[in-house]
Amino acid sequence: MGKEKNKFLRRRAGWVAIKLFSFLSGSIPLKLNYFLGGILGNIGYLAFPRHRRIALEGLGIAFPQQALKTRKSLARNFFIFISQSALELLYFLQNLDYLRHIRIEGAANLDRALKKGRGVIILTAHLGNFPLMSLKLAKQGYSVYFVTRPMRDERAGDHLYELRSRAGVKTIFSYPRKECVSGIIKALGNNEIVVMQMDQNFGTGGVWVKFFGKLAATPVGPIVLALRTKAAVVPAYIYREGTGQHCIKIFPDEELSIRDDKDETVLINTIKFTRLIEGWVKKATFQWGWIHRRWKSRPSREIEKLKFRIER
Repeated sequence: MGKEKNKFLRRRAGWVAIKLFSFLSGSIPLKLNYFLGGILGNIGYLAFPRHRRIALEGLGIAFPQQALKTRKSLARNFFIFISQSALELLYFLQNLDYLRHIRIEGAANLDRALKKGRGVIILTAHLGNFPLMSLKLAKQGYSVYFVTRPMRDERAGDHLYELRSRAGVKTIFSYPRKECVSGIIKALGNNEIVVMQMDQNFGTGGVWVKFFGKLAATPVGPIVLALRTKAAVVPAYIYREGTGQHCIKIFPDEELSIRDDKDETVLINTIKFTRLIEGWVKKATFQWGWIHRRWKSRPSREIEKLKFRIER
C-alpha cells in the first residue's frame, strides 16, 4: 500500500509541476526559461545520483577514451539541456510563432520523398529537443504524426496531447500495439509523415546491433513498416544552435538494402540506421538522452543461436 501511495503522490506532484511550469513557461521570456532550466538542471545533476550514474555509465561506454572529468562535464550539460528543453517545449507550444527561429536544412529531400506518394517515415532519435521537429514541420504545413508512449499519468498526458494537437501535430501512441501499427499504416497510406525513433533499449524484442561498439537491443518498427508499406525512409534529426534556435537536418530518403532472408534484411538495415544515429550523437553529444539505459538488455542464449538477430 505504501508503494502505491508513493506512486500516486509522485504522479500527483508531476501533474502539479506540469500545470505550474506550463503556465510559467508560456508567460515568461524564453531567456528566463533557459535561466530557470539551467538552475533546475544543475540541481537535478546533484539531486538524482541514480540518473547521474546511468548517464556516466553510458558516456563511459560511448567515449571510454575521454577523461572522467570530461564525461562528468558532458553529463552535467545534459542535465541542464534536458531541463531547459522541457521548459523550452512548453514555451513553444504556447508561442507557436516562435517556431520561425527553427531552421530546416534539406526540406527538398522531404518533399521529394512525399512525391513518391507512399508516405514518409522520418527516422530520428532522442536527440536535441526532438518534439520541436514535429511542431516545426506541422507549422510548415506538413501532415505529421508523432509516435510516442502514453504517459503514465493520464492527466499529464492529456494536457500535453491537447497542446500538441493545437499545434497541428497528430499523435499515434505506441501501444496498444495493434492500434499503433494500424494508425501508422493508415497515415502512410494517406501519404502523410510519421516520425519514429529507434535509439532506445527494446528489451527482448527487435535485434541486437552495436551502438558505440556494444550490442544494444534495437527496435525495428520503422524498417518493418517501411518494408510492408513501401514508404520512404527519411533520416532526420534536430539540434540546438543557440537560445531558442534549432536546426532540423533532413537527409535524402534511404533505399533499404534487400536480402533473400527477411530477418537479414531487417538486421542489415537496423545496423545502417544505428550507425547514422551514432554519428549524430557524436556531433551533439550532450543533447542525446544519456539517462536512458540504452545497453540494459542482453541477448539470451536462445537469441544468440538465431542467425539474424545479432550483429556478429
